[in-house]
Amino acid sequence: MILGTRCLGEASMDAPAIHRALERVGLDEVLISVENAEHAPFLEDVPVAAVQASWADRGAAVATAKAASRVRRLVLELPVDAEVDGACRRLFELARQVPGLPLAVVTPAAGELARPDALELVLDDLATLPVGYWHRPARAHLLGIPDTAWLDLLGQRLVGLSLDDVAGDEAGLPPGLGELDFSKLSELTARSLDVVLDTDPVPDVALLRVAVETLRGLGFP
Repeated sequence: MILGTRCLGEASMDAPAIHRALERVGLDEVLISVENAEHAPFLEDVPVAAVQASWADRGAAVATAKAASRVRRLVLELPVDAEVDGACRRLFELARQVPGLPLAVVTPAAGELARPDALELVLDDLATLPVGYWHRPARAHLLGIPDTAWLDLLGQRLVGLSLDDVAGDEAGLPPGLGELDFSKLSELTARSLDVVLDTDPVPDVALLRVAVETLRGLGFP
């Protein structure tokens, strides 16, 4: 399991804070969340599995991935106003610009692509490129589209999961504190996937250890 640095708030790209968080939560790798970064952080000694960013922050995300080592993937949020054709062109161009760095598209929160069939068209068009699907169950729930609908169409391209919980219309909670059924999701997904504990900022990162134990008890790696 991987720790999403979003839980660290303003320290999400601070190397010493990341090391302390990994030790307290009991995990070995992080997914770096890049937001409005002016330059790539010093991350040479940080075990970064993946880098995530909005489309607007993709340049900083690429620089961050290059500043770290052993990064397996760049996880991207497509623009809310993106359409199928435009998303295909944008991802094609970016994939060509970063050879050797696989991409993944996270479940959109809104817009035309926030439907499994629309996102399937995008990934089908990019089938020859290293572009996968990154599932966010909390978003699927808030969209009113069950996990099975996404995984039935996109499961063959699934490379990772970002896990947070939902209570009402509030997402970003540690798994186990909301209403999502993670046991069913665990049955639907392969053990080889990258699984990220990716919550909103918490007052004490040690609180996430319970979430890690809960998810591992359900079979997540």
